[in-house]
Amino acid sequence: MLIFGFDKEDKQIMHDLLKKNNLPDYKVIEESMGKMKIKDILNGLKLDIYNCRLPQEKVILLNNFNDEELEKVIKDLRANLISKPILAVVTETSIEWTFENLLEHLIEEREWAKNYRK
Repeated sequence: MLIFGFDKEDKQIMHDLLKKNNLPDYKVIEESMGKMKIKDILNGLKLDIYNCRLPQEKVILLNNFNDEELEKVIKDLRANLISKPILAVVTETSIEWTFENLLEHLIEEREWAKNYRK
């Protein structure tokens, strides 16, 4: 699981939920990592590139969860987090994208969904 934009309190809630469900802890995406590909971040690389300005959003990217784990984690996150982050599953396509591009795409999808529901 990759996270971006969360405060210490939310990070602790997520850590506790993952531990309770015997799942691996999250990795934090920092703003300076925006130009990195998702696959590189998942593999533990950290390249600081300081010309990247990311929107102040809260994002959770779920990766390598089976369907049962995914359902449970999403339910627990929605029930316990104060904020309402963007939740997404890493796909074969998005794993090749930079975090910056993926975040932009996820924000566009959220806005489209908001407008569609009106």
